[in-house]
Amino acid sequence: MKKLALWWWLIGLFILIDCLVVFIILNTREKNKNPVRKLGASKSTTINPISSPLASVEIKPRISWTLLLTGDVIPARVVNQKMVAKNDFMWPLASISGILKDADLTVINLESPLLDVCPMTNEGFKFCGDSRFAQSLAKAGVDVASLANNHSLNYGWEAVAETERHLQDAGIEATGFMGKTSVFPSVAPLTQNEIIAQNCVKNSYCSRLVIKQVKSIKVGFLGYNAVGQLVNRKLCEQEIKIARKVVDVLVISVHWGKEYVRAPTAEGIIGDDPKELGHLFIDWGADLVHGNHPHVIQGVEYYKGKPIFYALGNTVFDQEWSPETKRGILIKLHLDNTDIVPDQTEIIPIGLKDYGQAYLLEDQEKAQIIHDFNTSRVWL
Repeated sequence: MKKLALWWWLIGLFILIDCLVVFIILNTREKNKNPVRKLGASKSTTINPISSPLASVEIKPRISWTLLLTGDVIPARVVNQKMVAKNDFMWPLASISGILKDADLTVINLESPLLDVCPMTNEGFKFCGDSRFAQSLAKAGVDVASLANNHSLNYGWEAVAETERHLQDAGIEATGFMGKTSVFPSVAPLTQNEIIAQNCVKNSYCSRLVIKQVKSIKVGFLGYNAVGQLVNRKLCEQEIKIARKVVDVLVISVHWGKEYVRAPTAEGIIGDDPKELGHLFIDWGADLVHGNHPHVIQGVEYYKGKPIFYALGNTVFDQEWSPETKRGILIKLHLDNTDIVPDQTEIIPIGLKDYGQAYLLEDQEKAQIIHDFNTSRVWL
């Protein structure tokens, strides 16, 4: 028994010695693999969040916001007759006002002066609408109205100034034609900016700059008319480049092209080509181009990753003589900070009934318009 106990004791001793040897070998390998380094000699050191340059980099919070674009809004002729007769100036927009309100910013092309004394008519091409429609636009959620089009001057520059006043009283900013003093911001070089501002008062070749703020994002709006005239490209380029310096996102609303055709086409022999002009607006600094005038839906082109919406059809008008002029789309853009998210763009088809009231299209007709518009996209 003593020999047997001694034998087991020797076996246990050998096992213990063997474990110690293995431990020493493994520990030595680990030390050679990760040797102790002197301060400053390490290839991978822990970043001190206080002293690191990365600590001084400001991480901007993500700001998600929306911008809504409409087609032509023309509260004239039969539309005006019906509003006055009903004593209901929300009538044209009642069915779509919720969508207009839902966006952070909504911009329209207002293709008619708004007057306290607007002659009643149901024909002709000299447009005006009742001044009370301005308050309805505001209640419907409109933030900016472009006056740069071929009908804003139907009653002269005095009517443009009156329209600006009615819109301003309702809380809506007017871009495009200016019947009153310019509000172009002071940007270096001040002398050049002053020249532009002076030239733009009662000048159909240039625009008032409107700046709206969504949280910390400054959104600028300019409006130009290319119908019945060639735009002053030098002046436009100067204005856009000045505006680019003071805003984070720049929207150009433009009146252009040939009426009642589905593809962007120059108005005439001397008219500006919408495709060429749209590219120039982007090259000069615009982030998106919002086109109108053809009174039918045209396509969208992404030029250098930025959208050019050539025409969104009619939003409010009395043109019920064809299926195409009784249709339009609203475009709701979703942005992250200053970037448009193309995959989140909402196409909202609308129709017109009773000679001027907009309503939402549904089912097959809605699906067809969305399909046609999506297949019209061009990327350059």
